[in-house]
Amino acid sequence: MNERCCPCGARLDRSSCVRPLKSPCLRMFMSIRTLISLSNDQKVCNVCRHLYIKWKSENSEFSAMLDHFENDMMVINDDANSDSYEFLDVQVQTDDSSRLTTVESSTLIATTNHQLVKLQLNATSSSNTKCCVCRENLCDHAVKITSQDRDFIFFSRNIWIPEGARCCSGHLINNLLSKEAVDQIKPFSIRYQELSSPDVQLLLNKAQTLFENGKKRFSFDDPRDLNDDEYCLLTSLSRDNFNDFVQIVSSSTIRPSCNRTIRTAVGIYLCKLRLGISNRLLACMFQIADKRTVSRVINSARQAIVKSFVPDNLGFGHVTREDVIGRHTTTIARELMCGGDSTDTAIIIIDGTYLYIQKSRNNEFQRKTFNLYKKRSLLKPMMIVTTTGYIVACIGPFLSDFNNNDAAIMKDILLRNTDHILSWLKEHDILVVDRGFRDSIGVMKALGLEAIMPSFLDGRRQFSAEEANESRCITKIRWVVEAANRRLKQFKYVANTIQNSSLVYLESDMSIACALINHYQPPMTRSKLEDEEIGAQIMQLRQQKNKIQLLLEENNLIRRFSLWEIINHTEIIDGFPIMTQDDLGDLTFGIFQLKRARSYAEERCSTTNLTSAVAYSVHRCKIIPNLIRIPTQSAHSNRVTYHPTIHFTDQAILGWWCDCFTGARFLGCCSHIASAIWFLSYQRWQTQQRHMSSGEYKNLTTDSIHVSDFYDSSDDDDSQRYSLA
Repeated sequence: MNERCCPCGARLDRSSCVRPLKSPCLRMFMSIRTLISLSNDQKVCNVCRHLYIKWKSENSEFSAMLDHFENDMMVINDDANSDSYEFLDVQVQTDDSSRLTTVESSTLIATTNHQLVKLQLNATSSSNTKCCVCRENLCDHAVKITSQDRDFIFFSRNIWIPEGARCCSGHLINNLLSKEAVDQIKPFSIRYQELSSPDVQLLLNKAQTLFENGKKRFSFDDPRDLNDDEYCLLTSLSRDNFNDFVQIVSSSTIRPSCNRTIRTAVGIYLCKLRLGISNRLLACMFQIADKRTVSRVINSARQAIVKSFVPDNLGFGHVTREDVIGRHTTTIARELMCGGDSTDTAIIIIDGTYLYIQKSRNNEFQRKTFNLYKKRSLLKPMMIVTTTGYIVACIGPFLSDFNNNDAAIMKDILLRNTDHILSWLKEHDILVVDRGFRDSIGVMKALGLEAIMPSFLDGRRQFSAEEANESRCITKIRWVVEAANRRLKQFKYVANTIQNSSLVYLESDMSIACALINHYQPPMTRSKLEDEEIGAQIMQLRQQKNKIQLLLEENNLIRRFSLWEIINHTEIIDGFPIMTQDDLGDLTFGIFQLKRARSYAEERCSTTNLTSAVAYSVHRCKIIPNLIRIPTQSAHSNRVTYHPTIHFTDQAILGWWCDCFTGARFLGCCSHIASAIWFLSYQRWQTQQRHMSSGEYKNLTTDSIHVSDFYDSSDDDDSQRYSLA
């Protein structure tokens, strides 16, 4: 009768393929695999034996120990002191000979019988008064090292931490040793530790578990596997914030399963939200069976987060109106919108954003989601934020056809009292909106709310100075809602095109993203000490007329080009004031115009190297020598050229005007004026060259030649039937 291999059951036909279980380590390995106690007279096939050899080669930390166990066992006396120590010299010396000598690998010393082994191990201290990590005196909050940390240190650092060893609580993160603490641990002595057969078997099981976990590409189970930057890259949260978030979510009904822990489930969902990658790729990253399992993991995490986290961080019910007024309203907003007097007026900013989706095979849904402005299918959630950028609520998403513009959506929210918004708002509260909400202003006023919106051109070429100044005050406050939309789009799941099969979860995913921003990201802007002074200065300039515009109109200098002469910028190098970056910021009342200044100056000079001798021509007025203008090409149209005009002395800028839409304002200035002042007062005095790679982009592409189409020749000569125009 043919024998069979005890682990796999294969038939052992040839004697060359048969190996008896004489080796105790081989027998122990096969017993662990089969969960059956095996005797030394049973046999295995070569395939199973090679699995054991392969396992030993892949786990070098056990290979030496097992080799000693098989070849160098020796009997020791029963009265041997198995817990004896050889303390290391800890005196501080200055020469290299004082360095600590540790055991390179666990060394087998002796066995009392075939059931016990004695290992020589590098060990830490186990005192009740000294920390085993930093060796400082323990305080009242000392904690025991967990078995998980003891195993991790032993297999990764070859350092044995005795059971019951204590450390300072500051070395722990989420009840586990931090990476810094793990690196700080040093051996204190060489310990002779007896291990029984079950102990060795348990160590092998733990080693196999660590080996399997080590093969995972990404793992959130051990907080030490990923550093802080990797946590931010994968989940948008730092490691400490992720641990805190998991602790909050764990209070819900979510439970660990055979496929994932709670940390892994939350981590996979945040990776999906942050990176916007497919479930199949997530399954590959986290070594999960298939994409359907990933989908179930994501759904369970989503439900737990919506239940335990979102209600406390998003919606009109999670924050009181008084809290918004006291903590989430900037001083500059109160100065500009309320005159600095009212302390009982809530100021919120409302705007819609776009979420692109796939085209739908359902014609009705396709029509209602096709946006005529963007020329593609999308949905529109409505963002309601405070003047610090804190998201009060995210309502929607709504459809995006012509019946669902911003004004229609706003009226729907107010008339339906969505999320109890009318219970939260009070009379005379201020809603800051853009021009797309113009058809909902009547509803807002009927409900007793104050709507602040920029003016319209109404067919004119330019806003008046008062209207332009008023619009600048509004944009000074309203920019935070655009910044909130940008923060939201950092989650690539909502920034990319969303699959229609995921629309059922879109509202929950949007709410979770906004709640994460509120809870873990700082405010976009804070009140500063100088805000009151800036607000008072803005209010003083708000109603002023542009004197330079009046000067140009009185002398007919806007349209009469003959009154201007072209000069190089070096001819006024001594007459134009020198300014710093801070001076320019005070002049523009913001940074956007200064960010655009270099682009206009580079196009004017036809080079990105503005520190060299450049050809920057200036038009100087013949009748007013300290009045100049710089023709500036529009950034959006080849046919449009603006003429920013500047009045100056050698000490200060007296005024400015530009013929663009907002060029008449005196509260700040447009980008064209900012570019001219930036170059003449600051940039041309700089000596350090700044390389701008954007100047080379045009050389990376090909601009097609402009040739008119072929046409039929009137010549009857057949040899030349077509010609070029």
